[in-house]
Amino acid sequence: MPLRKSVLGPAFGAIALLAAAGASAAEHTVTMAGSIYGPDILKAKVGDTVVFDNDDDMSHAVFVPTVGHGVDLGTQKGGEKRSLVLRRAGRFEVECVVHEDMKMVVEVSR
Repeated sequence: MPLRKSVLGPAFGAIALLAAAGASAAEHTVTMAGSIYGPDILKAKVGDTVVFDNDDDMSHAVFVPTVGHGVDLGTQKGGEKRSLVLRRAGRFEVECVVHEDMKMVVEVSR
């Protein structure tokens, strides 16, 4: 009797790989208080999410001016959170438009 190959085998393998890739993404919280980002340097991977948590009583505005990574998350009032999914490897600076000395660096690896 000839052996029958399962048609579903490759499909299940692909689904498992996709699930594993999604499961490896991490979430990193960056706090904003006293005109300081915490941490001031964040190391993350492509696919991770950065949550900017304004736990301050003043507004902050998250802006990334680095070419290829540029994004403007807008003004966040105290208590608000905004998320940024990291889509490409590289190093970029995050600034607060409201407070010119409030900066941090994000290093994204594969």
